[in-house]
Amino acid sequence: MRTLAALLCVLVTVGPAAASPVTWRTITDFGPHDAARLAFRGGLVLRGPRAAGAISALLTEGLVFLAATDTGHFLSGRFALDQGMLVALEDVTITPRRGADGNFASAKRVGDAEALARGNGEIFVYVEAARTLLAYPATGLAVDPDAIPREVLLSVEERRVGGRGMEAMARLGDGSLILIAEGRDGESRRTPGFILGKRRFNVARRNGFAITGADVLPGGDVVIIERRYGGGFDVAMRVRRIGADAFTKGGQADGPVLLEADFSAQIDNMEAIAADVVDGKIVLTLASDNNHSFLQRTLFLRFVVTDPVPVPNPRRRAADG
Repeated sequence: MRTLAALLCVLVTVGPAAASPVTWRTITDFGPHDAARLAFRGGLVLRGPRAAGAISALLTEGLVFLAATDTGHFLSGRFALDQGMLVALEDVTITPRRGADGNFASAKRVGDAEALARGNGEIFVYVEAARTLLAYPATGLAVDPDAIPREVLLSVEERRVGGRGMEAMARLGDGSLILIAEGRDGESRRTPGFILGKRRFNVARRNGFAITGADVLPGGDVVIIERRYGGGFDVAMRVRRIGADAFTKGGQADGPVLLEADFSAQIDNMEAIAADVVDGKIVLTLASDNNHSFLQRTLFLRFVVTDPVPVPNPRRRAADG
């Protein structure tokens, strides 16, 4: 059963001047799942202006967050905790994102941000519809609302691979960026990706899950979030942990499942994952894309990693005997 607590609200800034309320309800019970590797630490169901929906990418730094929507906006703010549980948002700002031409990215082709990653004084944004990678000047996770990004050159293969473009991105410990394609729903073989400018790799796929987001854990392992949609209420999400070395070796990158849940739990169209260390604990924050539909929800969900032992590629380990 879904447990939602009292309605809360905060004033947020939308664009340069207008103010509009964003509301949320707290989630205190995630629902049925295997908690052996991730412990639930609260969640929020957001409601508000259209620009606050369609979250498709997320970064966190302590309690500060930066999200990107696939309709041309940045959403930023702070998470508020009570006894370690996520209970509210603070200082929320919604800012129209500019494209490489300096204009606001309001059209689908230039607004369709699907992945975020940190850089040195920059935030990288991958725009799926245009198959372009943009780098915005930033201080920490704070992007100047007037910033005009530079376009990062991608190879012909990096632009074309993956059918519908790339869906997940993360920055490895050596500064390299990885981009991973989503793949088509129902496929259960492999998903292509790139260490940009270096090499191509594949990520193992199972049971029809498609990759929708990624981030790097302290120590270098990569966490990916995946979703499966089989029609109707056949919705599921999964979080996997993959060793960084799995992307640089031959074969398919693979790793253990940290969390798997279906629609009996508090999930929706899960598209974003961010990893950070808070008070000495590895924290994962997940977010969903509501597609601006009244049938779907915008969620923030927080978990603490309780089983941090990395298993980079269990299939290869088993094969090597």
